Amino acid sequence: MALVVGAAGTGFVWLATPHTREIQSPWQMVAKLLAFACLCVAIAVFPWVSPRLNWLLYVPFVLFTGYLIPRISWFYYGDGARAQGDSFYTHLYLLLYPGIVLTVAAAYRIGGGTPGRCLKIMATGVLIVFSGFLDIMWFVANPVEIPETIDAPHINLFTGGPISFGATIVFALVHVPIIVGINLLPLDRWIGRLLGADDR
Repeated sequence: MALVVGAAGTGFVWLATPHTREIQSPWQMVAKLLAFACLCVAIAVFPWVSPRLNWLLYVPFVLFTGYLIPRISWFYYGDGARAQGDSFYTHLYLLLYPGIVLTVAAAYRIGGGTPGRCLKIMATGVLIVFSGFLDIMWFVANPVEIPETIDAPHINLFTGGPISFGATIVFALVHVPIIVGINLLPLDRWIGRLLGADDR
């Protein structure tokens, strides 16, 4: 059920929301996160855990090399005028990164990982990218000057607008205890009780 809803939600987001860097309305972010959350749940409760299903993990490689990576690389080699910046952002941050998170979680789950820990992996991956860490490291890892302010749409939702580089570091650090807290939650115990199964 979660897989169907997640797939339908992903289709809706792809077809009905603009492929832009800017978040034009909070509901767009909610729709994207809800679709992703459904896919996360579908992977976490995937019922057929067996090494024999390792072949399923080849599917993401086909998607990455058959569409995402060629498409993303085109933005560098083919879009010299940088006219497709929003589409590049969409493919890199809204398709490739979530795809990596889901692939890692699927590998863990199919390999015998528990649903709760699987959810923790995906939640951590999402929180890290939304924490502002990536926005900070973009300026640290690349040969550019450190800016006075950082204008990141996902941060602006909480701050109301661009914030200073130092404030962005604080914003990112605030996520550390949140990530630690999530990873300490007894999710497997709760899921076991919810499903009426023994703790794993």
